Amino acid sequence: MAGRYMKYLFWNTQKAKINSILEDLIVDTGSSIVGLAEYTDDINVLLHKLTLKGLRYYHINKIGCERIDIIAKFTPGLIEHLNESSYYTIKKIPHEKLGFHLVAFVHLPSKKHEDDTDYLFYAHDLKKDIQEAEQVSNNSYTVILGDFNMNPFENGMIAARGLHAMSSRRIAEIGSRRVKGEALSMFYNPMWNMFGDKTEPPGTYYYNRSNQINYYWHMFDQVIIRPTLLEHFEHDSLKIITNVNSISLVKKSGQPQQSDHLPIVFVIR
Repeated sequence: MAGRYMKYLFWNTQKAKINSILEDLIVDTGSSIVGLAEYTDDINVLLHKLTLKGLRYYHINKIGCERIDIIAKFTPGLIEHLNESSYYTIKKIPHEKLGFHLVAFVHLPSKKHEDDTDYLFYAHDLKKDIQEAEQVSNNSYTVILGDFNMNPFENGMIAARGLHAMSSRRIAEIGSRRVKGEALSMFYNPMWNMFGDKTEPPGTYYYNRSNQINYYWHMFDQVIIRPTLLEHFEHDSLKIITNVNSISLVKKSGQPQQSDHLPIVFVIR
């Protein structure tokens, strides 16, 4: 079990052979649940090395989503598989204080092949499946984390029929807002607070292009949280990881190196 709180780690590893760094990252953060996108290293070797350090993790079976690997400090039998698509998987996972909660892991397609309308529909479908899982489970303690391939300000993230993820905790705590007479539920997106120069790094993904609009830094890797869960979310625990022991995950310029994405961690107590 995970103890008095649970720490979550997500990293898009960009198909790199990264087990040695990932092993140290899991140990250092004490993560209870780890979501990995574009992971192509040997998961059994990783689990064995963690076992040698006295840490027992389990690889959670993939059902319909091949894009994400999950390891956790829970035996697979304790985790219930809910709705899935090619781009996300929703799990019902034990939590010591909450009883259980819903955790959705996301890895949406690259922007190289999609446009804003595509992402709006991906977000709509994800939200619909989340709501169905919440109804079936009679539980709205829901966390969504992963590589959305959208910034917090993009339509799929903020549209009421998309993920409806608010930048303001106070607004999100209202729970829903009415649009054309229909109450549409909200999430809180704390990643807005991590975007820009107030904290380092300015985002989780760096991309320089020659188009008229060039953001350079993007916040594709995010966690969004249901208002019902916010009293259990440790805001100060949310971090973008740039160092693992003596290994830097960023170049001198601050840009990601081992992967083109940086990992994120946070705690739900």
